[in-house]
Amino acid sequence: MTENKPTHQLIPLENVVLDHANAGIALATERRFEDALEQWRLAAQLADANFEGEDLYYWVKGGYGAALHDVGRHRDSIAVSKLVRAWALSLRQPLASMTIARSYLALGEAENAYPHIQDVHRLVGDEVFNLFDRRHLAEIRRALAVKA
Repeated sequence: MTENKPTHQLIPLENVVLDHANAGIALATERRFEDALEQWRLAAQLADANFEGEDLYYWVKGGYGAALHDVGRHRDSIAVSKLVRAWALSLRQPLASMTIARSYLALGEAENAYPHIQDVHRLVGDEVFNLFDRRHLAEIRRALAVKA
């Protein structure tokens, strides 16, 4: 008598989180921002429940914050991105600071964006001018001028 072997392997939860996040990235490149947000929301929900404090948690939250910005939920984007800002900066990654700055600029709160624009500038130098919408060029210059 032979044993029945399982036909399905369990997928590690990390892979499920990454699958949702990667789907969110792909959908955003297609400019399907609402659909992308839903994938990031699912990834963030799983990360919140299972990976809090781990790199995967912070990486997913960074993507979720950016996705919230992309659909115009700027206050939510700022709140989520602030959760991961220190982690991202410790890895010399500008996404969280860039997302916070973009959201404040979209809200018309340029002065609140200044420290985050400065963070991005410290990481990428003058490339900062290419990372933001051209209409915010004056605010970026002001942010860098007031830099201590």
